[in-house]
Amino acid sequence: MERAEAAVRDRMEAYTAPSVAPGDVSDELRPRIDELGLWDAVEHMREHGYAVIREAAPPALMDDLREAIHTLSKPADTPSGLASAPMLLGRHPAVDRVATLPKIMAFAEFSVGKAMRGGRFVGSIKPDGGDALALHADQNWMPTPFPEHNLVVTFCFACEGMTEAGGSTCVVPGSQLRRRAPTGAEMEAAQTVPIETQKGDVAVWDGSIWHGSYPRTIPGTRTVLHATYQRLYTQPIDDFTYLLRDAEYMANAPEGMRQLLGADLFFHTATPERDVDMKKFMYAVAASKL
Repeated sequence: MERAEAAVRDRMEAYTAPSVAPGDVSDELRPRIDELGLWDAVEHMREHGYAVIREAAPPALMDDLREAIHTLSKPADTPSGLASAPMLLGRHPAVDRVATLPKIMAFAEFSVGKAMRGGRFVGSIKPDGGDALALHADQNWMPTPFPEHNLVVTFCFACEGMTEAGGSTCVVPGSQLRRRAPTGAEMEAAQTVPIETQKGDVAVWDGSIWHGSYPRTIPGTRTVLHATYQRLYTQPIDDFTYLLRDAEYMANAPEGMRQLLGADLFFHTATPERDVDMKKFMYAVAASKL
């Protein structure tokens, strides 16, 4: 009887707990933001819709990531000369390690909430002469106006660092406040700024900001991993749940991978013999507010 009453109390607390407001940091997350020194990036993200997380990854890890992307990439069927490698999570240890770095996981939780899902992990190689990318918003498959709570956050791991001449990402600061994708006229007239990073830094932007990239006008390549994380109730772009069925992979995966794969969420847990896993359901209810 006492156990049943405690379960009811826990359920009511999860249902009625106040949600963290858009752009706020939960009391639970705040100590990690302090410890990791992320407040400057948090404040910049709040105001401008994008930020640079300094020294997020060891340079040696970025070298490993670059090698992985160059090994797994294939030429894209486009005139831009861009080569790409999709569905990289679980395919190389360097990708898994950068996907679960402490600064990345903490910042993703700030942007798209606790129990966020891994959405898309794609490597690309832009050569000398590589084309520009037109302005867009990453969550543009969502109905407009976009919600005040961000739904998608993108991290850009530029393995060699990123400069305007090297074909960096460009953004329209503050455009996230419009909560929609740009029109054709706005794409032509918008004033963009480059996001420039040093090796080991990671650029990040929210799902509403208008962004694209500049053409590459210098020798060499721009090698990047674009990693997206999504709020738990959205449909992840890519389906990585097959990794949950690989016992050997999961036994050796980095801490945080279960979270990115949605292992502790209630989706698809119901069967003809048994209703949804209520423990996982209550976790999702509570996590959706943080």
